[in-house]
Amino acid sequence: MKTRKIAIDGVASSGKSTVGRILAERLNYEFIDSGLLYRLATLNVVLKGLKKEEYPLAVSDFNVDIKEGKIFLNGNEVSLSKLRDKSIDVLVSPVSEDPAVREVITKELQRIADKSNVVMVGRDIGTVVLPNAFLKIFLTATLEERASRRFKELILKGVDTTYQEVYENLKMRDIIDSSRSVAPLTVPEDAYVIDTTNLTIDEVITLIMEFIKGKEYALRNSQNYSDSLF
Repeated sequence: MKTRKIAIDGVASSGKSTVGRILAERLNYEFIDSGLLYRLATLNVVLKGLKKEEYPLAVSDFNVDIKEGKIFLNGNEVSLSKLRDKSIDVLVSPVSEDPAVREVITKELQRIADKSNVVMVGRDIGTVVLPNAFLKIFLTATLEERASRRFKELILKGVDTTYQEVYENLKMRDIIDSSRSVAPLTVPEDAYVIDTTNLTIDEVITLIMEFIKGKEYALRNSQNYSDSLF
């Protein structure tokens, strides 16, 4: 079955997950946050007590299903709260950088995307996971704006932190994401880049919906042109 794939990449705290989730609901597509699969792998690392050189064992038996917002690993539902635990937070970056782990998860994401229409968000979706996606979006925003958003989000959750701490963490995350040896964060050549600094979520969604209409119009015209040749 041919499915339609929309890839949304971007820097940390640029609004990828929020935009992706709302867009998927609007289109009636499946929403896939690729970061959750890396958190699943990290959960396996924690549960199995794996050392760094053993990280690939975390994905040796790794079959993921995502249905109606619920995530299943090898048939068993895993709660989002468990995947957001602090024990996962501190390990997810090094686990995600393991080439063997990334290879398995990339193939798993591709398998999921081949089953239904998807909006998939991450940091290498348009470049590595879904290079032939119907539409590619790259979200960005100033570091100051992203730090402000993240700080407010954490305060609402009752997390004891400061704006400066959040700012420095995001600054370091940007460096790590753009300089890692495997699948560094880059803008896909054929992506629409949206600076969300001064945009509301609704304005971003409206822009993307216009991009989709434009792609569909171009696709229909190219098909009509091809038909006219025969």
